[in-house]
Amino acid sequence: MLKILNKREKVILGLTGGVIVFSVIFNFFIAPILSRNEELGGEIRVARARLKKSLLLLKDKDYIKNRYAKFSTVDNISGRTWDTSVGVLSELAHLANGADIRIIETRPEASKKTGFYKEVLIDLRAEGTVENYLKFIYAVEHSPYLLQIKKLQLTAKPNIQALDGSFSISQFLILE
Repeated sequence: MLKILNKREKVILGLTGGVIVFSVIFNFFIAPILSRNEELGGEIRVARARLKKSLLLLKDKDYIKNRYAKFSTVDNISGRTWDTSVGVLSELAHLANGADIRIIETRPEASKKTGFYKEVLIDLRAEGTVENYLKFIYAVEHSPYLLQIKKLQLTAKPNIQALDGSFSISQFLILE
């Protein structure tokens, strides 16, 4: 059959066969290697960014510990550690007084230890106006005690402007 084909047809047949062989090799061998290389390159970039951030934090470790100790609510008096919920409750009372909110009830919940931190939960019921609640929420979220409002429910009272508020507030403490 090759004797029937002239020189030009043999070249075209050879080139076509070469293109087919190259496309099979490229699609089944080279392309997966290139895509895996790109994935690994992305993972390396992410790992480098994390490492750079960790090195910056490690470099500032003493500064961060000193700043945390300044805002920590755990007091060591004569070797005795006081319950942190007392400090949180007094801070919440101070913030509520500043926002003209009347606290009706506070209930500290059981604290949860997770990894490197401890979360103290407090349920709080209060009474006040919408403007006062906005001041209170702002004060809680910007408190140096690392407070965060987890749940909030406001209920209107009939025939008066005051609202009943129910809050679930948490504080995060780093364990040493």
